[in-house]
Amino acid sequence: MRWMALTSGSSRKDSGRDLDTALSYESMADELTFVLGPALVGVLASLVAPWLPLALAAALTLTLVPAFAVHPTHRSVPRSPRLCKPRPRKHVRQPSRPAHAPQRGRLAGLAAVAVPVLAMVCMGTFFGSTQAALSAFSAAFATSEVAGLLYSVMGLSSAAAAISVAYWPARFPATARWLVCAAVMAGLSTLLLLPADGWTMVLVLLVLGLPVGPVMVTVFAIGGTVAPAGRLGTVMTALASGIVAGTALGSSIAGQLAEGPGYTAAFLIPVAAAAALFLLGAPAAVVVRRVPTR
Repeated sequence: MRWMALTSGSSRKDSGRDLDTALSYESMADELTFVLGPALVGVLASLVAPWLPLALAAALTLTLVPAFAVHPTHRSVPRSPRLCKPRPRKHVRQPSRPAHAPQRGRLAGLAAVAVPVLAMVCMGTFFGSTQAALSAFSAAFATSEVAGLLYSVMGLSSAAAAISVAYWPARFPATARWLVCAAVMAGLSTLLLLPADGWTMVLVLLVLGLPVGPVMVTVFAIGGTVAPAGRLGTVMTALASGIVAGTALGSSIAGQLAEGPGYTAAFLIPVAAAAALFLLGAPAAVVVRRVPTR
């Protein structure tokens, strides 16, 4: 939310590129957190003490969250119009509007926001199901603990690709970026069904991570574009929550399939999630086209 407020106020012609740079950095930071966080927990718990990772997480929460809340950048976010209602003027006749117009506008805004939020649920489903399927895959060849290392390979390539979005040409708009990257992601995800050993899976995950980061950056950017005025923070929260909900959903479904038919069936869930992301690219292009310029 703060990134969008800071870049939207820029008078530069390439303010859109500034936003892409900011969101690319944030997506890269998220990916590295998912990759390095579990590894750091394992190292600290095994080499120092089991309680240390939890204590460190609590210390980071108590210090960094308030620091972010009071950081001066919060002043760049415009206040909601509802918090600053102007006093009504007397003897001014307001033009009549159809009774159904506000309701229609709210429904249209909700439909526009629902597309990127649903896309984030699909993204989370992709993450959760891939991790669950990798646990079953690695248990069949080594130990389930290897799944974290395998998953980190995709996270590293995804983070590198996410930061590269800031340097992509401006003539490659976000809607086209969504469709192209999601199509590549859906195609490459089918390769998860092929590996019969760990090293082959490493190569597949390394390549598969390349379109993942750009898709995440693009969905966040489009979510900010279609957010109604004064509701940017709510939309950004819904996008982040969509990833969390999707991760839980994907882990649950893929985990059940891994315990039943096996890890090959579990890998069908990330394939389906990536295909759903591609299908959502078309309605995303429609809602972005209908959003008035702000």
